[in-house]
Amino acid sequence: MSRTSNPIVSFGIRRRITLTMVVAGVLVLGWISLTRLPLEFLPVFSSSSISVSVSYPSSSPEEISRLVVQPLEDSLGTISGIETLSSSADASSGDLRLSFVDGTDMDLAAVEVRDRIDRVRHLLPGDVDRISIRRFQSSDIPVISARLGSNWPRERLFDFAENTIQRRLERLEGVAQVSLRGVQTPKVQIDLDPDRLQAYGVSVRDLVARIRSENRDLTAGDVFESGKKLLVRTVGEFRSLDELRRLPLDDAGLRLADVAEVSYSFPRQEDFNFLNGEESVTVRINKSSTSNVLDVVDRVNAEMAEVLALPEAAGLTWQAHHDASIEVRQGLAQLRDAGLFGGGLAILAVFVFLRRVRTTLLIALAIPISVVGTFAAMYLMRQAELTDITLNVVSLAGLMLALGMLVDNSIVVIESIFRHRNELGEESRGAALKGASEVALPIVASTATTLCVFLPIIFMGGGGFMQTYMKNIATTICIVMLASLLVALTVVPMAAVLLLERQEARPPGLISRWRDRYAAVLAFTIRHRLSFLVSIVLMLWGAVALFKTIGQTFSTGGEERQVVISVDTPRQYSFDETRELYEELYRIFDSRRPELDIADIAYGFDRGTGRARGGWGGRRRFELFLVDESEAKLTTEQVRDRVRELLPVRAGVSLRLAESRHRSGSGGIEIELSGDSLAVLERLSSRLSSQLAALPMLKDVDTSLESGDEEIHVLVQDDRIARAGLSSSAVAAIVASSLSSRSVSRFQSGDREVDVIVQYREDERESLDQLEQVPILQAGVALPLAAVAGFERVAGPQRVERENHRSKVRVTANAEASATFMAMRTVGELMATFPLPPGYEWSFGRWNRYQQQDQAMSWFAIAFALVLVYMLMAALFESFAQPFTIMFSVPFALLGVAVVMKAFDQQLDSMANLGLIILLGVVVNNAIVLIDHINRLRKEGLSRDAAILQGGKDRLRPILITAVTTLVGLLPLVAPLILPSLFGAAEGRAGSWAPIGLVIMGGLTTSTFLTLIIIPTIYSLIDDLTQFTRRVARVV
Repeated sequence: MSRTSNPIVSFGIRRRITLTMVVAGVLVLGWISLTRLPLEFLPVFSSSSISVSVSYPSSSPEEISRLVVQPLEDSLGTISGIETLSSSADASSGDLRLSFVDGTDMDLAAVEVRDRIDRVRHLLPGDVDRISIRRFQSSDIPVISARLGSNWPRERLFDFAENTIQRRLERLEGVAQVSLRGVQTPKVQIDLDPDRLQAYGVSVRDLVARIRSENRDLTAGDVFESGKKLLVRTVGEFRSLDELRRLPLDDAGLRLADVAEVSYSFPRQEDFNFLNGEESVTVRINKSSTSNVLDVVDRVNAEMAEVLALPEAAGLTWQAHHDASIEVRQGLAQLRDAGLFGGGLAILAVFVFLRRVRTTLLIALAIPISVVGTFAAMYLMRQAELTDITLNVVSLAGLMLALGMLVDNSIVVIESIFRHRNELGEESRGAALKGASEVALPIVASTATTLCVFLPIIFMGGGGFMQTYMKNIATTICIVMLASLLVALTVVPMAAVLLLERQEARPPGLISRWRDRYAAVLAFTIRHRLSFLVSIVLMLWGAVALFKTIGQTFSTGGEERQVVISVDTPRQYSFDETRELYEELYRIFDSRRPELDIADIAYGFDRGTGRARGGWGGRRRFELFLVDESEAKLTTEQVRDRVRELLPVRAGVSLRLAESRHRSGSGGIEIELSGDSLAVLERLSSRLSSQLAALPMLKDVDTSLESGDEEIHVLVQDDRIARAGLSSSAVAAIVASSLSSRSVSRFQSGDREVDVIVQYREDERESLDQLEQVPILQAGVALPLAAVAGFERVAGPQRVERENHRSKVRVTANAEASATFMAMRTVGELMATFPLPPGYEWSFGRWNRYQQQDQAMSWFAIAFALVLVYMLMAALFESFAQPFTIMFSVPFALLGVAVVMKAFDQQLDSMANLGLIILLGVVVNNAIVLIDHINRLRKEGLSRDAAILQGGKDRLRPILITAVTTLVGLLPLVAPLILPSLFGAAEGRAGSWAPIGLVIMGGLTTSTFLTLIIIPTIYSLIDDLTQFTRRVARVV
């Protein structure tokens, strides 16, 4: 073997059978790994935040904030690693969100949160019994969200959903949780008769205490009998409603049934849930973390088919409005078709240039071996816990992006082998060894540059969803590019020896005829270097100037096909009026389904448990789910504009377009005002809303200060209760016991545990007059509540929000998704001059901050990637100067990026920035191959100019072929942007990937052709400068 041979190339040629077995083993392992890798829709994602939710019905937002939220804030706020602590309280619950800094051990944080809650549990109201702690993960996203509809009575629908459907689905393999929304559970309702209570001298407070103390099973210890240990339990829980009715209230034989009516029933309807005009129950199904999404959905659909076939299910409908399996299959099919189409185009391009079937097939080997080998590597890395990557639309998109580049290394290797075989006359074995060894260093260098640009992404901080997206794509591309490098250095040389043994001389092709013309142009530019330098500077200036004109946006182009209408009704709206409003909206949009591309219409309302009967105010959502982008006539933004025009006008009702639940393409802007006084924040938010509404780029300006229910404040008079021998807390407890819908105990009904509610009869709590007459018993004497308290009507807030222990108000607005960046900059300038009192602050909302962080991280990754590329090339070429020559490929790539982005009216978003990062690693590859070959020719004795001309001629073909294969491989990605009328609008997942492909195609096109002319010229100029510097250094 030649002493200049590469050991890896030499191994492949010498040990052909061994290498063949290794490749076969990789293919087998890859196929097995493909069947065992988890199949998901989106990457595995874990949030660096923890949510705490406390249920406390029949309260006001301010009461929950004071009694529940603030004690928890004081305890949780000192946990190490918390970045922000935000909270909100409405009329039935309090919620806290703890966001931690990057790098925090979230498992330990969750344990600390639970411990802190236990420490202050005694400070919370005694009837708080449900505190949930959860951390959002990708497995929390349901694989199916469906609506059960029927014309049955509500009670029958709820019972069937809970006792039949939920139980059968939870038994299925791979199903982790089945949750029902819109279902009302029955309760034990104890309706008190105030006249009887007063007649018998029974205090509501004492009655509730009696129920709680009697309805209890207790462990009493143990006894020994005949050497056996027996556990002793006192059984006191009520076993039936009759037993509860017979509960004694005094020694005279007074029973609960004497003063109250006890029933087991559904509570009064206070909500509704509709899909496509039918009342429904929402069923959300989550899979386990290790199960396959397609298998789980198939099992669920099969089970539901059996359920719907039951005689007792006649009239029941099941309609899935979110089915992850459909999205997975569509996403995978799109990526598969794009991959096959792109790969086929790349192979066709190779054949057009080479015009040899066997050579084309040899190069094509790189694609299946590299891709299947990638699956094996992904599975092994998962088993070694080096990564949690799965098969999902994001990781497979990385494979598709790399598809056109997989054959690049093989093309360079086979071209070098041909040169040694056909032009230098070497035998096939020697040509394969020398040809592949000759280009081993440059293809390793070019692959290394492609890989190193992803290091900032793989190791970047932050656990945001966009970082997870980028890491999945980066990891996949790195694995598959390493696989293609190994194939090019081993399989291709080995196959070349076997397949090209009798290879005839290459017929002159199109590129062969271009070589001499290219050499003539190159010679001209070298002779007129200084004049050409001026044009280079002008092109650089034009490239940078044009690139700066590209707009920026936080949208990823992948907006969900959904339009959400926020409904804000005044507090005096009754339940029937609210329902009528929603039905009017349904009629408007149901009649325009084809016109607006509407697939499904969903709406629901839940005013909250235990609120005053007259107060039905509240903001709820009306949702329009649009048809898939492949079937759509309108873009989502066009639908939003038309919907906005169709919204009816009603006095006191606010109908606005809101952000969808999936924010990737949202143009929503949120400003948070924080300070100590909610009244001051209300004035500030009102003034800010007026100023934002005056900005033409903003629409749907609103604040989080929603109109809440009207509250009646009971003002206990200290002097009066003192004379009556009462305390204010005792009066409050009596009133709450009489009116509150909070559970006072639990009742076992079969295998279901339900709440026990004690209240006055509904007809006894309908007016303020009745409230004033609530009896307050003291020493057997009944006093009306009005005797010890006054009453005041107050308009309370619907929600109280806080952040970092301070009150907070949000002001929201919508902008065009493509104009979010400019809108945020304009709003930032406005806020810089917006007067705020001392101690009050503003900031963008959480989602906007995430967007800014993603954008900043992308630009950091681009800058870091440039530095890494330079450092790597300096190490490979052992030169500080030559990497500068190669780096000139980058600004010329920006020229192409700017041109295509302008041509297709695109803006720089997170996905386009990812395309820029990939482009940085790709555009320098051609220059690396060219400069390395020129250096080799100079070492062999050619003069610099002769080496430049010969090197350009030798590398013209592989450079053009690799560029074209990469470009055509990306064509399916950008097809929706180039020909939307044929391939559909670039929305949804297609809209996410198209900017990546467009950036790479535009940058690679201009960089390739300008590299062939400009890089050799710059090389000669820098070489002269280097020689001059050395001469000066020697003189000095």
